[in-house]
Amino acid sequence: MYRKCSVIANKISDIIDGEVDVATRLRFFSHLMICPKCIKYYNQFKLIKQAASEPDPDELPADFDKVMGFVMKEVDANEKHNTGPLKEN
Repeated sequence: MYRKCSVIANKISDIIDGEVDVATRLRFFSHLMICPKCIKYYNQFKLIKQAASEPDPDELPADFDKVMGFVMKEVDANEKHNTGPLKEN
């Protein structure tokens, strides 16, 4: 990785979020056209950001609140009794 690649890596999040000016976008995508390592990193980063984004409430199952309520009650009960998969040794 040369210096320009590290600059690109530092700008990826801002680029994806649309928080840079046109000149920066032009330099960024010009570099991607000649650097396969950076294009791979950029594509991986986009996938990670997409996967980490909050789901649209309309995409959640109809019983999401009911299921999460049950899960949270179980978590609270396990914390009180120190049982379950998160048991401290």
